[in-house]
Amino acid sequence: MIIIDTNVLLSFLLTNGITRRIIAENPGVFITPEYCFEELWEHRDRWNKKDFSDSELQDVINDVKRLFVLAVSTDVYYPYISDGKKLTDDKEDAPIIALALSVDNEGIWTYNTKHFKQEVFGQRIRVLSTKDVIKLYPFDA
Repeated sequence: MIIIDTNVLLSFLLTNGITRRIIAENPGVFITPEYCFEELWEHRDRWNKKDFSDSELQDVINDVKRLFVLAVSTDVYYPYISDGKKLTDDKEDAPIIALALSVDNEGIWTYNTKHFKQEVFGQRIRVLSTKDVIKLYPFDA
């Protein structure tokens, strides 16, 4: 399993590119804290450039959860939230880090290396780039 950051989820939703292809071709591989979907919803006015209605957006987000990315309940990673907060400057990223500490995984896929620093995580958590994910889950170009 690979844990994905909110920015990867957003890329999946907004662009028909490599991120969407990787996730769509590997259902059941990607997980994220439920919080990331909540964060997407809270900021929908900033990224919903096509002005979809709230019900249309909710349908899309529900489809992503049902088909491609498992949303993990806070109950799973809550015991690790304080550790997650200690490993980042951005406390909003703590749930992602806590999830990485609480379940067996191959790492966190993010575009935000400012808040997810391999040197801070050490051997506990692996930070994955898109190239790293492609190496783990190759596909035909």
